[in-house]
Amino acid sequence: MAIVNGVTISEAEFTAMQEKGTAYVLMRAFKDNKTFKSPEDIILDNKTKKGLEDIFTLRSQKVFNLAVPLVKRSPEERWITTFYLQHKTLLSEFQSASFTVFNREGGFMKFITDLVKNEFGISKKDSWDPADIWLIKNEDDVKRKIKQALNGPSGTNTIAELNQIMRIMYKNRSLVGISLKLISGNQAKYEEINVDDKYFDKLFSNESVLTISKIRIPLSLKSDKTFTTQDTMLFLKNVKGSDVAKFQIKGNTTSGLSNLKIEGTEIGATAARLGKAPLPLVGKVLQTYGKKFENTNAAFPKTLQEFNRNANKYIQMFKNINKNSLVSTDISSESQFIQNMTAAFSNKQPWIANSKLMQLTFINTILQLSNINQDKLVTDLLYLAQKKGNNVFDFGPFGKLY
Repeated sequence: MAIVNGVTISEAEFTAMQEKGTAYVLMRAFKDNKTFKSPEDIILDNKTKKGLEDIFTLRSQKVFNLAVPLVKRSPEERWITTFYLQHKTLLSEFQSASFTVFNREGGFMKFITDLVKNEFGISKKDSWDPADIWLIKNEDDVKRKIKQALNGPSGTNTIAELNQIMRIMYKNRSLVGISLKLISGNQAKYEEINVDDKYFDKLFSNESVLTISKIRIPLSLKSDKTFTTQDTMLFLKNVKGSDVAKFQIKGNTTSGLSNLKIEGTEIGATAARLGKAPLPLVGKVLQTYGKKFENTNAAFPKTLQEFNRNANKYIQMFKNINKNSLVSTDISSESQFIQNMTAAFSNKQPWIANSKLMQLTFINTILQLSNINQDKLVTDLLYLAQKKGNNVFDFGPFGKLY
């Protein structure tokens, strides 16, 4: 939960407002032919101001105080400026487009979410296509053409067929999905993802393959006998040797037993989150190298007694990774590893020790691969997190606005 101008609001509620705000300002720009010359210009337009005030209202409480001049470093300045930069970039990108629908929930979003779930068993739409909003020229026509492209007998259609018709629609500007990322610079950037073969060729060129730069899996303890950190960090570098991304590997909750999540973040000025790698696809990638993705917490020690029964297995993993020059564990000996795991399983949060063993196993699995396969694997993982490519899974087309 967060407090914005005295209003308590959840992250999900605030994110929904931000995405609706983007869609509304884009509607004013494309459909109503309204061009804003500055962030303040958005507030000075009475219709746009009223629309945003309605969006940024939670249970009759105004979350934003929209007034000119915008207060420096206020939430209002940050997001009105973001809306301005977004609309400016997309107006340039789609100059000839005639969008009439700007959808974030219900409507086409519900249609496509239900379709991929019912037709292809994809329960989370974003694991296939992370578009937050849809810009549509003719919604009825778009739906009709998608249904027509998938008119074969149940079970015979493929996600590739859906992606193909959506790529055509993207190119002719009748349906464009937009993934919204934090804008921290002076302009919004736009990147087309999974739109054509040229993109895929570049994505899988030798110049695009990344390499493990370093791995940090801290196994040292704080004074309260808990681990220094609950996560593992895996850093990736490009062919020039510069770190460009990192993965955080940790439990998907910190309050009890959980499975791992693998989330990517860009390294650089923007430091934008790149998304979470869909875990079934992580397993699929590892399987291509003859490895198993062990991500069920029940299969790992949950108590000190269970750890002691399997200690030799994890001691060997520790020895394997601790001698690797890429890895930092903050401890140097097997005895310290045993001592720290014993203490961690004996404190009030033994599930953290369970998670650390899952992380240790995952890193050990990666480092068992040849250097070439390690590079291919981590590159694939980063693409999975970003929903890029068609190598492991045929992800949907979208534009990334960041």
